Amino acid sequence: MQSVFIELTKYIFAFLMAFYVLSAYRGAIIHKEEKRKGIYVQQYIIIFAIHFLGYYVLYIMKQDVKYIGFYFVQLIYLIIFIAFYYILYPKASRLLVNNMCMLMAVGFIMIARLNFDKCVKQFVIAVLGTVIMFMVPWLLKTVKSFRNFGWIYCITGLVLLCAVLLGSKVYGANLTLSIGAFSVQPAEFVKILYVMFVASMFNKSTTFKQTCIVTAFAALHVIILVLSTDLGAALIFFVVYIAMLYIATRKLVYAGAGLIAGAGASVIAYKLFAHVRARVIVWRNPWEYIDTSGYQICQSLFAIGMGSWFGYGLCQGMPDKIPVAEKDFMFSAISEEFGLIFSIALFLVCLNNLILMMNIASRCKTLFYRLVAVGLGVTYGVQVFLTVGGAIKFIPMTGVTLPFVSYGGSSILSSLIMFALINGMYTMRQDEGDRKDGRKQKAGQTKKKQKCTERYSR
Repeated sequence: MQSVFIELTKYIFAFLMAFYVLSAYRGAIIHKEEKRKGIYVQQYIIIFAIHFLGYYVLYIMKQDVKYIGFYFVQLIYLIIFIAFYYILYPKASRLLVNNMCMLMAVGFIMIARLNFDKCVKQFVIAVLGTVIMFMVPWLLKTVKSFRNFGWIYCITGLVLLCAVLLGSKVYGANLTLSIGAFSVQPAEFVKILYVMFVASMFNKSTTFKQTCIVTAFAALHVIILVLSTDLGAALIFFVVYIAMLYIATRKLVYAGAGLIAGAGASVIAYKLFAHVRARVIVWRNPWEYIDTSGYQICQSLFAIGMGSWFGYGLCQGMPDKIPVAEKDFMFSAISEEFGLIFSIALFLVCLNNLILMMNIASRCKTLFYRLVAVGLGVTYGVQVFLTVGGAIKFIPMTGVTLPFVSYGGSSILSSLIMFALINGMYTMRQDEGDRKDGRKQKAGQTKKKQKCTERYSR
């Protein structure tokens, strides 16, 4: 009976996730908030159903009551997360909030399946990050001078990246900075500072001189990351700058020159760094190095292929055979146990987030906020592309995490802050729209009064 139930859950997970994706995209094309309320209810039901079913299967398979206790703690967190966001920021994008909850719920399930202790740590950091996240939209609305701190963002970011050079190496790259028993990945937070720096500088001016200055300091960020051999972050920074440069200047020449320079820098990095060459060689033919450097990507491909459309079932596969599965190869681990339908739907949820972010950016009237929204959106989109693309061998593996899903305290904390900034700008846009509608309504009432006065005078 137990095996029949586990077999049945494979199909339930896949169909629930597929229905969630349909509701997310339906919500994205509906403009009236009133019509979205039914979609929100559907999403809540699916999120809590997947979360409950995942932990129920974990309890059955592990036969440990701690999974039940941990489930209820997470359930309370998700309810408070959704309720507080709605109470504090009723005009925020609830589609983005729901997508965050869905991604975190899936991440908690999969991390708990791989390593319960790491999941507890991830959850604690998520709770602390949520407290910070609730403050960000209020700060963005209250402190109007954020757009004037360009050099502060730049200097702070560069100092943090330089500090990483003195940190410990992780799989051949300087990624973490240890402070006592704690370790952080500064590049996760510098991404946000970097976007704020570029947006602040271009908000002041887009002259050729200003563009050269911003380009030089943006390139300095990338160079330090390359020296740290944190190539995934370096690529994200580069693509984000090209996107923001084009949005700010509207000059294809600048973007084209940047792409050419990036291509040249890639060749130089390949020649200079053995770490880069090794990843490219393994990417081209991992099977030749399956017993050594190609083992990780080969196991990833095995996991995706053997999972097929509906997966082995939660706790039925062997995702723990993939080295560092909970970080770099979470997409592969999910594909093996939940199946390709589920993992593709998960990727489409991430794509839905990107679409919502770009939509918010397109409606921002202030250049600074528009550039910040574009920069954060591109940061998120490129990170998802690098993670999924590396797992399926579409591109060389870069060692970045899948936001909200993969294990990593710095990753989930920075992702929460990024989404809070986006939602803060969405709330500000909604307030501007309400004020504009109010002025129109007031002007209409004034005209009506004038007409009534004219008729009475006649």
